[in-house]
Amino acid sequence: MRKRPSCGSEKKFFVTEKATDLIACTSRVPNHLAKHKTNQIDGNGSACPKTKQSRIEVKAMDQCPDLISQLPEHIIHHILSFLHCKKDAARTSILSKRWRDVWFSYFILDFDERKFQNQDWKLHFYSNRLYRKIKKKNDMEVKRKSEVFRNFVDKTLQSHNEKKSVIRKFMLHLTSYDLELADHVDRWIDYAIKSNIQELDIYVPSKKTRCYHFPQSVFAATTITALRISGCKLGTCNDIKMFSLRKLWIGKIHIDEERIENFIVNCPLLEDLRLIHCSGLKTLLLSNNKIHRIDIHLCHALKKVEVLSPSLQKFWYHGKRSTHCKIDLAVCKSLKSLTLEDYYMKDDSFQNQLSSFPILEQLSLSKCCALQNITISSHLLKVLALRDCGQLKEADINTPNLLSFEYRGQKIPFSSLNPSPLREAKLYFEQPMLNYNDDFEFPFHELQNFLRKFDNSKGLKLVVRSKKNAIIHEDLREILVPRNFGLKLEVVKLSTSLEDILDNLLQTWHPETLSIVSSGTSNFPEQVHKKIVDRGEEPDCCKYKVSSNKCWRHFLMNVKAENLGDTEYKSDWVDWLKSSTDIVNQLSFFRLDWKQ
Repeated sequence: MRKRPSCGSEKKFFVTEKATDLIACTSRVPNHLAKHKTNQIDGNGSACPKTKQSRIEVKAMDQCPDLISQLPEHIIHHILSFLHCKKDAARTSILSKRWRDVWFSYFILDFDERKFQNQDWKLHFYSNRLYRKIKKKNDMEVKRKSEVFRNFVDKTLQSHNEKKSVIRKFMLHLTSYDLELADHVDRWIDYAIKSNIQELDIYVPSKKTRCYHFPQSVFAATTITALRISGCKLGTCNDIKMFSLRKLWIGKIHIDEERIENFIVNCPLLEDLRLIHCSGLKTLLLSNNKIHRIDIHLCHALKKVEVLSPSLQKFWYHGKRSTHCKIDLAVCKSLKSLTLEDYYMKDDSFQNQLSSFPILEQLSLSKCCALQNITISSHLLKVLALRDCGQLKEADINTPNLLSFEYRGQKIPFSSLNPSPLREAKLYFEQPMLNYNDDFEFPFHELQNFLRKFDNSKGLKLVVRSKKNAIIHEDLREILVPRNFGLKLEVVKLSTSLEDILDNLLQTWHPETLSIVSSGTSNFPEQVHKKIVDRGEEPDCCKYKVSSNKCWRHFLMNVKAENLGDTEYKSDWVDWLKSSTDIVNQLSFFRLDWKQ
């Protein structure tokens, strides 16, 4: 039981930023419970000593201040800002009456027009005449629903304005835009700015002839800490005074180096900059001593990126295949996470970049198709991913403290990697391309040797997926791996629960068979069987989700535990399992029937 603070004159409480410490000091005995305790008497009609003590304690607690109710409103708002789940934020309303009142006045306004529109109509199957008729009807329906959405936003903002609500975040996502809507969007954004919001997220789809001009007044909003703009026209951006801005996302916008420089110079607290599908940039020079993260994804015609920020900790570059871009991060000695998807990056360029990051902890290389022979040597690297680097022949990996490894490809270029320190690994072996020789075979023996190097004492599990079949190995001492492509292997860390393993395995993929390899004394197969069978006829785990978004339990119709030797299920997979005489006696076999 938590110790109650004394409430005498010798003890004083001060409101600090450590709100979690205050919450632990604010429990009070309900009035009805206090009254019940003070009425307890003994057989002689006098109060029991224990009751006297209780009365004293209750009186002391009644005098103890409700510290949660004394918290300043801005501190309560600050605490709520860390709760990304709306349900969790709503649960805090039970802490005190004042907290509940503040919660009801604290809003995240999310206006998403997609929720008002139907799914896209597939009209290409119809004749031209019928197509025009249906499209006209569809366009009228879309226009009507857009009007409903517009009125909904207007009325909602009017209601909040009358209640003087505190709005922390304002999000607007439109599915279409015309000039008639411009005044409405201007008014909505103006209301958000006057409400001193902290986060603003605006997406307006635009065309060359119809483009929403983003209001320049936003760039003078001193309370905004996060700004996301997509599909708009920015204007000159000459008068930026966003002194609180920490995160800036710009997507699907034509922007030049000068405007980016204006944001960098006039937003002194900027920590996070992301440029997604932007045009107009050719060279990008970013110099800022505070910035911690930079993302640059698919920016058309960008040819050079140079970052002069010693404080940069995370860099993510996703280049376009049509454009070669030079990346210079030599100054970024504090970089801890590097993600590159660069079709043209060659071995020497990569090695020069990597040598500049002495404290790198995470490295991800995806579709770097010019890489052939690379060396990755680091005592601090903890996470490594090599995905679809099709020409990679050899990766000399010396990472003694690596905890997580992911590979996607057709070969095994990482044979030098020592997997013993790993806690988890994902290996995806895809079908070879058509230009491979017919004698190209699956690297089965190399894979077997690699898996045997894992540390069995860590309690790791191995999940193998192939076509419509799956195997879960309780440990890595006896490994059963098919000799074919289209193979996905996942080494699961000890702390992963069985429920999480099954969710990850079955959520988006419904196998026809599930096999468990375990020792004869283990109850692991029974645990798996219980988890997949005892799900109830009508699982209530996803009752608030739409049918298309429900978990695997709602699609699994039947589970059959069968003896592998007696099963009537015929397939090459079953024949291969039966031929594995070394561990066939340690194998439990389940057939799974799914809803179509």
